[in-house]
Amino acid sequence: MSVGFWVGVLTTLFTAALAISVLRRFRQRGGLHLLFWGLGMLLYFLAGLCETILAFGWSDLAFRLWYWSGAMFVPPVLAQGTLWLLRKRSPWTAATTAVIVLLAVAALVWVLTIPLDATAFRPDGDITRFLTEQYRAILPANPPKGEVSVRQVLVPLLNVYGTVILAGGAVYSAVLFLRKRILANRMRGNLLIAAGGLFPALGGTLVKLAEAAPALSGFASAFKYLGIAGGAILLYLGFDLAVRR
Repeated sequence: MSVGFWVGVLTTLFTAALAISVLRRFRQRGGLHLLFWGLGMLLYFLAGLCETILAFGWSDLAFRLWYWSGAMFVPPVLAQGTLWLLRKRSPWTAATTAVIVLLAVAALVWVLTIPLDATAFRPDGDITRFLTEQYRAILPANPPKGEVSVRQVLVPLLNVYGTVILAGGAVYSAVLFLRKRILANRMRGNLLIAAGGLFPALGGTLVKLAEAAPALSGFASAFKYLGIAGGAILLYLGFDLAVRR
């Protein structure tokens, strides 16, 4: 197995420990921000676990759960945690949370029932790069009109929403707390959370760019693994700072 594979395995174990830690803190102290951050880390772990399973060969269930968790719902669920931390009294926070939960349930039902083309699965030893570049080949080639909307509209929308909220939350808290000169730990924590959410997205973007510029392929693949691992570490450090009393 490649170095990237072992980095992925360690990241999977690390995110499992982080999810348990954050959810335990939620049980002790309450707070919906901790609940959604914990659930986001749990989805992070699930995506990594599914990638590890797929590195050993095709698994129908692992691919479906990877697509649902890693490709769709990690960013928006983490983003809801940031919203509940910064804007817990806003009707917008409650409304978007309800929408994300309903979409997650509906998308899980959809992902578990769509037909897949297992013959298109050829990872060639680099499962993260393969899933980022070619997962569309495994999904239905000629899906019904409604499914096209899910794949072409909903998936990008969820990822953009999550990334914007994470980054926007960092900027909002930085401006607010600098102006009031209070809760510097929350400002720094949200900056780390934003960076942790952006690192994996940047890695995926580089892998996409490498399709058009093959010279970037090796660097993009390595950065993808490191971005996932580094993102998990930054997220947890951010969570810890943001809720520290």
